Order: sequence, then C-alpha cells, then structure tokens
Amino acid sequence: MLAIPMSKIVLSIQISHFAKALIILVVVSSVGSIAQPPTSRFLPLQRHKVQWANAVIKNALKTKDTLQLAEGWYLYGKIYQASGDWLTSKRYFLKSLRIQEKKGDSYELARLYIRLYNLEEQFFHYAEAYHYLQLAKQVAERINSDKALIQVYSEIHRLHETDWSEGGTKPYPAPNLDSSLHYLKKLEKIALKTGTQLPILGLLSSKAFREKNIKSIEYAQKLVRIYQIQKDTLNEIKARIDLVNAYLTFNHLKKAGQEIDTIDASQKALSIKIIDNEHYKRSLAQSKSSYYEQIGNFKKALENEREYVALERQTLHADREGAISRLSIEYETEKKEAELKAKQRELQLSQQNQQTQQRFVQILAFLLVGALGLSVAFYRISVKNHRLSESNALLVREQNHRVKNNLQLVSSLINLQLNRLTDDATKNVLEETQLRIEVMSVLQRTLYTRQTLGEVNVHDFLHEIVKVGLQTFDYEHVQIQTTISPSLHLPIDHAMRIGLIVNELLTNACKYAFPGHPSPQWILNCEQSNCHWALQIADNGPGFAPEKPINKRLSFGMRLIQLQAEQLYASYSFEKSNGSLFRLSFKV
Repeated sequence: MLAIPMSKIVLSIQISHFAKALIILVVVSSVGSIAQPPTSRFLPLQRHKVQWANAVIKNALKTKDTLQLAEGWYLYGKIYQASGDWLTSKRYFLKSLRIQEKKGDSYELARLYIRLYNLEEQFFHYAEAYHYLQLAKQVAERINSDKALIQVYSEIHRLHETDWSEGGTKPYPAPNLDSSLHYLKKLEKIALKTGTQLPILGLLSSKAFREKNIKSIEYAQKLVRIYQIQKDTLNEIKARIDLVNAYLTFNHLKKAGQEIDTIDASQKALSIKIIDNEHYKRSLAQSKSSYYEQIGNFKKALENEREYVALERQTLHADREGAISRLSIEYETEKKEAELKAKQRELQLSQQNQQTQQRFVQILAFLLVGALGLSVAFYRISVKNHRLSESNALLVREQNHRVKNNLQLVSSLINLQLNRLTDDATKNVLEETQLRIEVMSVLQRTLYTRQTLGEVNVHDFLHEIVKVGLQTFDYEHVQIQTTISPSLHLPIDHAMRIGLIVNELLTNACKYAFPGHPSPQWILNCEQSNCHWALQIADNGPGFAPEKPINKRLSFGMRLIQLQAEQLYASYSFEKSNGSLFRLSFKV
C-alpha cells in the first residue's frame, strides 16, 4: 500500500463521495426531464435475433411445421424478455406453450415452463412461479433429460434460497436452506455423471459469495480455468469479474488488480469492449471503482464511477429506441399471424384440387411403368457392355504380359550369347543392343504399371533409363543432375525415341567420359514451353576431338541418334563446353 497522509485520504474520500452524489443528481435530473410520462424500462431489441426469429416463423409457415412455429414464438418471447418487456414476452411464451403441450413431453416443453417461472419470479408471484417450476420438474423427470434436470434443479435451488415472505410481511415461504442444499446435491450428482461442472460451480460460487465464504474465490478460479480450456473468452471475462469481486470482498487487492489488468488485455485482444450485455459493463465499472477506491486511487475510482452512472443513464434512455423497434416487431408479428390464416385457407383450397392431383398421379404412374421398361432394357445393354469391357481389359493385360515376357526372353538370349563370346568388340555391341532393348522394356513397364493410355510420364521414364544404364556399366557413383518436371508427358512414339537418344548418349559417356575421371558428372534437362520441347544432355568428360567432327562419325549409335531426331522432326547439335553438350528441340 502507498503511504498517503491521513488528512489527504479523508479529503479524497469526501471529494469522491461528493462527486458521486453530484453525478447521480445530474443523471437523475436529466433523465427525469425526458421520462415524463413515466414508462417501463425496456432495452432495445436485438435486431439480428429478431431477424432470426422472423426467418424461423417464415420457414414454419412455408413448410406448415407447427413445432418450428412454436420455436419461433419461443424466440420472440426470449427477445422481449431480454428487453425487459415481460408482459409481451409472456404472451409469446404462452402461444408457444399451446403448441408444445399438444405434442407431449419434451425438452422444449420443460424449457418453456422454466421461462414462464422466470417471468413470474420477476413479478414476485410465488404461487404461479412454483406451479410452472413443478411442471418443468415433472416433464424433465419423465423424459429423464440431464440437460433439462440441470436447469430445473438450478432454479429450484434458487427458489428455496429466496425469501418469498419478504421478511415475514407476506404469507409465503421463507428461505429453506435444507431444501436448497438437497437440490444442490442432486445437481452435483448429474454434473459428476455428465462431466458438466459449469452449472454446479456457478451456483456454488454465487452461494459462497452471498454467504461471505472465502471459498467463493476457489469456485470463481475454477470457472475461469474451465472457460480458458474451452477458449470461451467472453464467459472467461464474466467469470473474472466475479473473481475480482471475490478478491475485493476478502481484501486481496493485489490479485484483484491483476485480474482487472487481465480483463482489459482480453478486451483489447478481442478488439471489443467488454460485452454487449449492459449488466456486465456496469458490473465491471462498479468493480473497478471499488478496487481503485480501496487502493487509494480516487481519480480512477471517480472515472469508473462516472462510467457506471453513464451506463445506468444509457439504460434509462433505451426506451426511446426500443419503442420503435417493438412497434415494428409487433407489426411483423401481426403480419405473420395473417399469413398463417392465409395458409389455413390455402389448405382448404388444396383439398378441392385432390381429384385433379389423383388423375395426374395415374398418368404419372403409366409413364413410370414405361420408364421402368426402358430402364430394364438399358440395364441389360450396360451389363453386356460391362462384360465386353472386362474382356477387353483382360486381353490388354495378357498382351502386356506377353510383351514383357518376350522382351525378357530376347534380353536373356543376348545375355547367354554374351557369356559365350570372347571378342570384346562384339560383346560391347551386344551389350549396347541389350541396353536398347531395356529402353523398350522400361517403356512397356511404365505403360503397364501406371495404366496410362497413349502417354508416358517423362520424369519417371528417363530416371529409370538412367538408373539401368549406370548399373550396367557399374557407374552408380556418378553425380547425376536432372531437371524434369513430374507433370511432363509425351506420346508413346515420342517417348521411345527420346529414350533411345538418352540411352545412346549415356552409353557414350560411360565409355568415353567417365573412365579415369575423378568426379564424373552427367546432366539431363528436359523442358516444355507450350508445344516446344527442349532436351539438353551434358557430361564433364574430355569432349569430342576437334579433328573428328561429330557429324562425320558413322558409328551405329550416332546414326541411331540421327534417325530418331529425323523421326521427331527435331533439330540437334553437339558442342564442346567443359565436356560434351547435346541439344535437341522439337514440337509435339
């Protein structure tokens, strides 16, 4: 605590109380000047909720759903209850009740009885309030709804805590703490069974706070933690306001200040002021005023007291805005009732059209029979086509399998021949031939395993060719750099020719560029721009000798590259740039 001289404290308290009294007198006098003749204190109707209730009733009238219509009247009752217009609220609740009671026991019926109890409680009508609460209890117990029982037992607990006799001046029950505790224990059992702690904690917190029990702090802290876990920031702020009041009651000023700072930070993070509900705004302003007054900051206490009084004044002035809204809503309600009567007349007229509808149904039935016959015919045709498709698929699989076996057989025959040859030149020729056959085998595997029709994924196809070629020549340690988009595709004929070219150039690199090189590299780039394709293949070997230009070589491999490029209508060239560089471009 700050060390403030006693004379200053007394003077500040006197100024504070004088300022409060002055503000209240100004507000009362200003409100009194506009409050003639006196009217009830209604809050403005919430427009978004009114629009939702209108939508529910409109849809109920359209679909002739009486339960949905009852829900619409119930929503109107809630809206007027929140505005403080309890008589209008009860009128709508009773309209909903007339429909719900005919439908029998339900959670919605119990909920309506509780709402009617709350209204009678506002007028302090014990007999009527007790009657509605007993009806709600009977319905909740018959349907055995934990949700309904939690609400009913909470209200019965509160009913027995209330002094309906008003200190013995009326012939109604005084507080009955035993009955209140009995229903509180029932509520606790349901909360433990369902894992719903919030209702019981809220009741325990308010009960302990009224009794000036320090446990109110513990209960309020638990509520704050639960809302934090649920990430319900709005209810967390409300719970923190109750926690601030509990701290102030037991003079825990430091903790109360920390909670106020937390509330302010939460509001700032949400980019909103506290809550739309004026009650909580006033409660927070009042709590802040009490806190700053207790710590001796009378300037801030006065500011918050002014905010509290301003909110009170705003509530008193809300009639002028609410009256226009209520008139509009009452007009809309009467309009909806007129629409309901019109719907009833339409039902009577619809009965006269039943004969016409029956004839239409007969004609429709005849058409349906014809459609059914056509459906059977089409079904038989589809079954026949399905069987034919399965047969064709089986033939394609068999063909692929045979092609694969034939390629393996040719490769095996060449391999057997290689084992019998002693001439290295002939062996090299057969090995190169075997690699060319492997290119065809890779293409066939790509088509067969991926089930593509007429197109080959260039990325997977060329990577497989490079992998097989390096394994054949035992150059798996060569550093490979490839730039091929996984989305590139080529027709089968184009892919075969590109595969043969890549295989020939890789074979040439393995024979002439990689031997004796300390760090051999091989680069493959394939790009597409619209219909134009570009292929670049390079190595870091010695390159072609200048005295033997590439276009005059007549080796089988180079002749094969030339033939494949001609078939692609492609232009190609060989360059010597830190090794050999091959460029090929063509259109698809």
